[in-house]
Amino acid sequence: MKYTEELTVPFFLGTQTGTLSLANMANIMLLVSEHQLDKVDAGIAGLAKHGAGWVITQYHIDVTRMPKIDEHLIAGTEATSYNKLMTYREYWLEDDAGQRLVTMRGAWVMMDLEKRKIIPIIPEFAEKVGASFDSKVERFPRLPKQGDFDLTVPYRVRYFDIDGNGHVNNAHYMEWMEDVLGEQFLLTHRLVEADIKYAREVAYGTTVDSAVRSEGDASYHLIATDGVANAEAKLRWAAK
Repeated sequence: MKYTEELTVPFFLGTQTGTLSLANMANIMLLVSEHQLDKVDAGIAGLAKHGAGWVITQYHIDVTRMPKIDEHLIAGTEATSYNKLMTYREYWLEDDAGQRLVTMRGAWVMMDLEKRKIIPIIPEFAEKVGASFDSKVERFPRLPKQGDFDLTVPYRVRYFDIDGNGHVNNAHYMEWMEDVLGEQFLLTHRLVEADIKYAREVAYGTTVDSAVRSEGDASYHLIATDGVANAEAKLRWAAK
């Protein structure tokens, strides 16, 4: 079941280059999917009635062009399928000419909010938005084994980084990954592809380390707490 909304990118979501960041781009698409879920009582509030919440495990993102501030967009999403433990969703952003600027695919699980453990997908919540059952496990690009890093920067987890599920919102991991690359790199490069895998929650008050190494047109990232991985990613870039 496809769902779309029209929107104009507000100026306060733009970067120095006048375009969306990876995190804000993802947040726009996630907001649209949350609107779809809320319409059928399957969003954060609806799922919380069952003591559960949605948790992302992995994204694959392709970027033709990052949207600009004040640009009018059509944002779309579709929950495609689910199995015993995961549900899969597609997202996209298009301009007024119908050109697809960004596509994103995500794999989600359900978590018991009290026990903080993964639980089987509750079928009615997946089916409310048209996802069909398929026992097949969808494969995402495999991330390479992490090696030595060029730079590691610590970030303190703030109160405002925590979302309604009680952990760091997944978009903040993206901010930590991009920020560690530095201003000069971000001003002279544009993102073309991203693979992000989430492993463990990050709690309020902790300090995470954002590590990066660059190789060719790619940057490899690790977000870790006390040496234990919370998330990892491969981002691919092109010079502007």
